Amino acid sequence: MALATNNFSESAQIGEGGYGKVYKGRLCDGTVVAIKRAQEGSLQGEREFLTEIELLSRLHHRNLVSLIGYCDEEGEQ
Repeated sequence: MALATNNFSESAQIGEGGYGKVYKGRLCDGTVVAIKRAQEGSLQGEREFLTEIELLSRLHHRNLVSLIGYCDEEGEQ
């Protein structure tokens, strides 16, 4: 994810909220993605994070982004 966002550079940032920042990235195959990165002390807890992952994995609509994957390791979400 760091590679896709140029190490989470400010120029790749496309949004921000109580949870953290959202970055525009590009995967190795050229797919454009939005990457949401939690910030330390965010307002979203572990349960909310997992609920969002579950919900996004089930939703499929042309006006919504699709969940490709997620990271929940080494203090990163």
